[in-house]
Amino acid sequence: MNDGMMEAFGLKGHVALITGGGSGLGLAMAECLAAAGAQVVIAGRRRQVLDEACAHLGDSVAGIEYDVTDTGRAGEIIKEIVNRYGRLDILINNAGVHCKKAVEDVTREDLQSVLDVHLFGAYALTQAAIPYMRANKQGSVIFISSMSAVMGMTNVTAYSAAKAAVLGLVKTISGEVAKDGIRVNAIVPGFIDTPMFHQATDKDPERQKKILGHTPMECYGLPKDVGWAAVYLSGAASRFVTGTALMVDGGCSIGF
Repeated sequence: MNDGMMEAFGLKGHVALITGGGSGLGLAMAECLAAAGAQVVIAGRRRQVLDEACAHLGDSVAGIEYDVTDTGRAGEIIKEIVNRYGRLDILINNAGVHCKKAVEDVTREDLQSVLDVHLFGAYALTQAAIPYMRANKQGSVIFISSMSAVMGMTNVTAYSAAKAAVLGLVKTISGEVAKDGIRVNAIVPGFIDTPMFHQATDKDPERQKKILGHTPMECYGLPKDVGWAAVYLSGAASRFVTGTALMVDGGCSIGF
């Protein structure tokens, strides 16, 4: 890779925090950011999962136990990372939970638990990270949204509500912090071959058939498809990109 490409897409010297980074999309994004040169911290609730991920990914990835619903600790977690590495350049709000139920079966507790992770947890970390990014006059915050935020989908009302709210955060926060050199964007993955996807679809072959029939590329995405999109939104190549949602969906959202 020549110097121009390294300057545009390389992340050497950057420090990134990825929530839910021990598996699925989070693990793929950690692998891609580390390959681009970043020091990556993956956060999650399960120590064993984090340790296994770090052993797989190497010395440039470290794990930190953190449940994003414990919003009172958000500032402490960000400060711990900054104290250890001297900075925080990239925050990827990826941690997620699913809730697949018919609308009449979704309880207030179901809705609250999904919002606590996708919305309130992500908001708290973003709020805590912004002052450090502002002090450095640079930063990239990435939220992971979903097809269910942009298309009507059945049996995922709590999840779609949370993921649609995330897109609202991207638009509003990006406008507030752009002058400080901080960019805020979303990645909207299509149907990606991850454990969470299989949890939602393995017992529903008709849904799988419908998904592939609605995806012009006629296949599921790979986790690294999202990982490389995250690399792009993290570095200089996307320096003039903020407040947007990048579809990584094989064309699913074109609504043909």
